[in-house]
Amino acid sequence: MIAKRYQLLIFCSTLLMLNCRQGLKKDTFAYHLEQLKPIDGLEVLKSGESMIAVSGIYQARVFASSSKGMNGRPYGWFSSDLIENNEHASNMAYLGGESRIWFAPELGKYSVFFDANAEQVDENMRAPHDLNTKKFTEKLRTEHAITYVGDMEIKNNHNYTFSISLERTVSLLSNKQIEQNLDISLDHISYVAFRAETTMTNKGSEKWHKETGLLSLWELGCMNTSADNRVIIPLTKQTDSITEYFTKTTGDRMQIKDAVVYYKADARGLNKIGTPPQFTKNVMGSYSPENNLLNIVTFNFTNDGVYVNSLPENNTPYTGDVINIFNGNVDTALGHKWPFYEFESSSSVKELAPNESMYHSQTTYHFEGDFNALNAISITVLGVNLNDIPKF
Repeated sequence: MIAKRYQLLIFCSTLLMLNCRQGLKKDTFAYHLEQLKPIDGLEVLKSGESMIAVSGIYQARVFASSSKGMNGRPYGWFSSDLIENNEHASNMAYLGGESRIWFAPELGKYSVFFDANAEQVDENMRAPHDLNTKKFTEKLRTEHAITYVGDMEIKNNHNYTFSISLERTVSLLSNKQIEQNLDISLDHISYVAFRAETTMTNKGSEKWHKETGLLSLWELGCMNTSADNRVIIPLTKQTDSITEYFTKTTGDRMQIKDAVVYYKADARGLNKIGTPPQFTKNVMGSYSPENNLLNIVTFNFTNDGVYVNSLPENNTPYTGDVINIFNGNVDTALGHKWPFYEFESSSSVKELAPNESMYHSQTTYHFEGDFNALNAISITVLGVNLNDIPKF
């Protein structure tokens, strides 16, 4: 409790010093904190200038982060509209945030986002009720980490209900941990990194079976973006194509070169791509020259499991992707309000027996600063020289 009061005191006193939103510079971490004030349990975990805004109550969700303190760039996107309209507590699934839990399959056979016999079209899509509304409770905390827990019931379109308990830990990483994890140097750059770890346990009375559907842990991270932002996904081997959703990509949005996917993630065209396990490494990233910003995302992956398929109308429910990148857009005529892109990774699925558990983690790193320092990180972690990113 002492650590909790200390973190809340830092958060509240900082906001008092910064006064109200009108006095804050827009598109800063401090401004976004002011927007997030209605969120229950919001607090800031910090180490020097590295900060993350997180609510354990809101399913241990990271809303935003900064590598340069209160006046730094906020890396994560969340729906300020839902907050301002006081709809955030009943629309958690669509509230966004830089790190949140989701479930798959989203579309196709055994979908958990459609009712039984419902046509899988946008107007029939709905998030599982508990994913939208369930608040978590605190289990454990340290100075730089929190653990929250909650129970949910998730029903798929075969009317099978998964009774689950979730334990989720969010940890702010130190500079030493970052350097050791990625085998890099943090000289000449600012940085922030955090890890989200989720354990899901079957709390029902029967074992799960493929014939009635299985449930995947799906980690989603909504990111602010820019016109020059390019996602970088190293592959295990060269291929001419990867999974494409919604619309077909063309040469002006995605290129695959030397076993690396380069994808325009600029929030200016609704699209989504994915990599199946045979092409997947446990790392992806993005780079914006304009912002001097390199993002790295890693996740646990061993390529020995089965992944659910979220392609529409698929007939092979267990041949899905590990990595997904969603690229949003803003189109008022179509009701699209998605000025972000997402880093996404999925767990494999298991026929869990009662009280058996499965685990998934995703770690997000943001680096700003000198080009040569960022390029050294990219070469080490992604195997890509930033000078070699195709122009498209």
